[in-house]
Amino acid sequence: KKGRHTGMKSIELRKVPCGETFTAFGEEYVVLDHVDGGVLSIRKGIWKKAAFDRGWNSNLAQADMRDTLAEYAEFLKSKGAKDSDLLIQRVDLKATDGTRVYGYLDCTVALLTLEQYGKYKEIIPKADGAWWLATPVWTRWLRSPGTYNTNFVWSVSSDGDCGDWDANNSCGVRPVLTFDSCLLVSWQDGEPEEEADESS
Repeated sequence: KKGRHTGMKSIELRKVPCGETFTAFGEEYVVLDHVDGGVLSIRKGIWKKAAFDRGWNSNLAQADMRDTLAEYAEFLKSKGAKDSDLLIQRVDLKATDGTRVYGYLDCTVALLTLEQYGKYKEIIPKADGAWWLATPVWTRWLRSPGTYNTNFVWSVSSDGDCGDWDANNSCGVRPVLTFDSCLLVSWQDGEPEEEADESS
């Protein structure tokens, strides 16, 4: 009979509240937001350390980081994730100064932008070590040779503060995914189950 146990239960991801940790494909994530048809989630901890780009490119769309994030997508697929479980995300590569030289990047596995970090930092758990954001500190100027600091990318330190790192530094990678909201995940729920409606 249901209703007595607490602990991990299988639940549609859309029912997991923001700020809560859930497990999917053996990995722990935190729900950041419920978006159209999906649930924006960040890996609870750092997956691995990697350079943003060994050639100092702060544009995520062209950086080595793309390969690292693609590797994570393959890793999830090896754990049973289907293409339909992972929605395409649009990452705004706007620089800190508001320039949009880099445009947007559509991808399955992303990094948080500085703006998203600001929006969700109250519910993002701190990590052991610094981790990359997607946001360049500066972009190249279109009308001048000024390329000062175009090799810097924002990151978050273990205490939650933001700083800029040289793109070829090794820093933590915390993959961000938008999972299909109907995905069944494991969620640690402290409440006794009293839901009569299990048919939905």
